[in-house]
Amino acid sequence: RCDEIKLDGSLKPQTQIRDSYIHGQKMRASMTYLFGHTLSLGSCPWQKSEVSRKMSGNPSISEQVSSYMMSLRTRKVRSGETLTSARAITSETLKKLYDKNNKPQNSKIKDYEPSSQLQAADIDDWGGGMT
Repeated sequence: RCDEIKLDGSLKPQTQIRDSYIHGQKMRASMTYLFGHTLSLGSCPWQKSEVSRKMSGNPSISEQVSSYMMSLRTRKVRSGETLTSARAITSETLKKLYDKNNKPQNSKIKDYEPSSQLQAADIDDWGGGMT
């Protein structure tokens, strides 16, 4: 669904909408969970046993799937898709975080006072440094 190439190796038409790389990551994560937890195949990579010659492990963690996901990411970036990691944070946001975390009142270590967020006088009233 995310790739421009069909399973038979032919190209999808330009008019066909493709899902994002993030959608592909979510699909892989759900398959990793299904194979790992629901089907109890664990978190070991999919591989052939040298002793029994049988396949074991989690197919969604195979080298082939990892290689495909890296290739899909590269193709999506080349086609102009902006990945979440690239748009999630800007230098302006980083500066705001830095300024907030380096205010003198935020670096003081406060005594422990059990409370809820609803009791806080200010939404920015948090635990302080090193708590």
